[in-house]
Amino acid sequence: MEVGMRRIIRSIGVLFVAMLGVVGLAIASAFSAALAFGAVALIVPGTGTPNANIVPGYTQQARDRYLTTTACGPKGGLQCQGSDLQGINYPATFFPLFIFNNWCTLQRCNTWDDSVGQGTAALNAAIDTALHGAGNGGQDVVVFGYSQGGAVVADSLNGYIRNLSDADKARVEVVTIGGIENPDGGFWQRLAFLRYIPILNISFNPPMTSPGVNYTSYGFEYDPVVNAPRYWGNPFALLNALAAFENVHGYYLPPNGNAPTDTLPFGYTDETLATAINCTQSPSNCRYGSGNTYITIPALTLPIYNLLLGIAPGPLKTVLQPLVNLLTPVTRLLIDLGYNYSGDPSVPTPLSVLPFDPFTFNPIDFSIKFVQAIVQGIQDATNGGPATLQAPVVQPLVASTFAARSVSAESTDSVAEGTTTPVALDAPVGTTADVPQGAGDHATNDGTAAQAAEQAAADKAAAAEKEAADKAAGEKEAADKEAAAKAAADKVAAEKEATEKAAAEKAAGDKEKDAATQAAADKAKEAAENAKDAGAAGSGDKGADAGTTSTTETETGTGDTEQKAA
Repeated sequence: MEVGMRRIIRSIGVLFVAMLGVVGLAIASAFSAALAFGAVALIVPGTGTPNANIVPGYTQQARDRYLTTTACGPKGGLQCQGSDLQGINYPATFFPLFIFNNWCTLQRCNTWDDSVGQGTAALNAAIDTALHGAGNGGQDVVVFGYSQGGAVVADSLNGYIRNLSDADKARVEVVTIGGIENPDGGFWQRLAFLRYIPILNISFNPPMTSPGVNYTSYGFEYDPVVNAPRYWGNPFALLNALAAFENVHGYYLPPNGNAPTDTLPFGYTDETLATAINCTQSPSNCRYGSGNTYITIPALTLPIYNLLLGIAPGPLKTVLQPLVNLLTPVTRLLIDLGYNYSGDPSVPTPLSVLPFDPFTFNPIDFSIKFVQAIVQGIQDATNGGPATLQAPVVQPLVASTFAARSVSAESTDSVAEGTTTPVALDAPVGTTADVPQGAGDHATNDGTAAQAAEQAAADKAAAAEKEAADKAAGEKEAADKEAAAKAAADKVAAEKEATEKAAAEKAAGDKEKDAATQAAADKAKEAAENAKDAGAAGSGDKGADAGTTSTTETETGTGDTEQKAA
C-alpha cells in the first residue's frame, strides 16, 4: 500500500513538473515572438547630413512626424525605439556645389551618382540584415528617405527591394519626404529627358515605383525638389519655387541638432501638420496611384513673399505687409498656372516650356477668378485678413539645404565607420532682433499660430469652393459641348434631309420630263404615221381619177369621130 502511494505521488510530481515546463516554454515562445515581430526604421538623410545618428532629434522627428501610419506608429505599438531607429550613413554630397553648407567639403565631395550609389549599397545591406539577420525573422522594416535620401530609396526600390520575395515585401514599408524622384513633381523627373550629365556624373534614374510594397510620399506645396512646377514658361511659378527651395525644402524635420531654433514651414505645428497629412481628416491633400499614396501639404503662404519679408528690415516689414496681403491672391493664381495635379501621381511627368496647360486653361473662368482675387487682395490689405504672411527665419544662401539642415562644416565625419566626433554646432543663423523666435511655431508677422490655423481653414474652404466652382464650370462646359454637338448633329441631319428631298424632287422632275418627252415623241411618230397613211391613200385616188378621164376622153373622141363620119 505504501509503495503504491509513493508511485502515485511520484507520478503526480512528474506531471506537475511537465506542466510547469510546458507553461514555461509557452511563455518563452510568446516572449520571443514579441521580440521577433517588432519593427526597425532605416533613416536615409539628405544632402549635407552624412550621419543622421549623431544629429540630436533628426531620426526621432522623422519617426514621430511621418512614420505614424507605418509599423513604427500606433498601429505597430509605437516601435522603432533605440537601436531599432537607425540612420544610414553615406557621403550625402553633391559635387561641385561647395557654395552650400556641407554639400562639398575638402574631406568629402563625391559626385551625385557616387554618393547615391554608396547610400544605396548601405541601405540594401541594412534591409537585408533587418529581414534576414539572426533573430530578426518576422520583424517589419520601414525605409525612410529625405531628398537625396529619396533618390537612394528609389534606387533600392528599383533594385534590391523589387527582387525580394513576396513574403519579404509584405514586411517592408517605404516613406519619403521631399523626395527628388517623386514621379509627378520630383525635380529629377522633370529633367529625366536629359538621362545623364557626364561631367557632373548625374543619372536621372527611374522614379519611385511600386514593386509590391506600401509607399507614401510627403511633400510641401511649392517645394521644388518634390513638387517642381510642370510649366517652366511661367516666371511666377519658377521664382516662387526658387524661394521655396530656400525657405521650405530644408524645414521638414526641425528643430533638431542641425538647426535647434528652426520650425516647420508656413507656420505649421506638429498638431496642424498631423491633420494636414491625415488622409481621413484632409482627403483633398491626398492622391493615389499604382497602390501608392502621394500627400501634398498645403502652403498657407507664398514662399516668394516669405523670403521678401524675411530679408526686409523690421520697420520695412510694417510697410510691406499690406502690400503683400494685396498681391498674394493674384500672385497665387498666376503661380498655380504653372502646376497641374489632375493626372496620375504615379506617372513620371517631364517639364513643359509652356506657361500653363493649354488644354485645361479656361480664359473665361480665369478672368472671373482674377477679378475675385483682386477683390480678396483689397479686403486682405485693408482688414489684415487671412493673407498675412509669416516672416521665416532666414538662412544665408550658403546655408541652404537640398534635403535637410546639414551638419555644421566643422564636424568631422567618418562615413565608412559610421562615427562622428561632434563639435559645437554653429550658432543659430539668420535670427534678427525684429523677428521673434519660438520653439513651437514659426515666426510670423503677428506671431500667432491661430492666424495660421485660420488661414489653413480659409484656404481649405477656398479650395473647396474652387473645386465646386471648377466642377460646376466643367459640368456647364460639358453640357455646352453636348448641346453644341447635338445642334451640329441636328444641322447635319437637316441638311442631309434637305439634300435627299431635293434629289428626290429632281429625280421626280426628270422622270416627268422624260415621260413628257417620250409622249411628245410618240405623238409625233403617230402623226407621221398618220400622214404617211394619208399620203398613200391620196395617191391611189388620183390614179383612179386619171383612168376615168381617159375613158371619157376616149368615149368623147369616138363620138366625135362618129359625128364626123356621119
